[in-house]
Amino acid sequence: MTTPTPASTSPSSRRPLPLAILDIAAGIIIGVIGLATGIGVLATVAQFGALEGGNEGLRSATSSALIAVVIFGWAIPSGMFLVRAIQRRYAFYWPIIGLLIVIISFYIGTAIVGSTVAA
Repeated sequence: MTTPTPASTSPSSRRPLPLAILDIAAGIIIGVIGLATGIGVLATVAQFGALEGGNEGLRSATSSALIAVVIFGWAIPSGMFLVRAIQRRYAFYWPIIGLLIVIISFYIGTAIVGSTVAA
């Protein structure tokens, strides 16, 4: 009597080796780009406190929220990339999601802070 193999370890669900290497390499490169973009966003957010005029409370709250979204928006998809890579499944799209979260949150946060400062 043979024991059934789990679906994740069956040969049909594994990626070919060249594709697996490309998937992991692309994910790492995109993750590093996302990390660099996140650091740039955090450096920009650090300068929001020097702005004068407008609603100080809204600017402070937006800065705090933007910092949290950028950190978690990069860290959680990076963790999911590692989990999916360990599971030997396609993983490159998680760093892309993280990069998009960082970029979109930057534009939304900057628009909110920009609306509080007089021209």
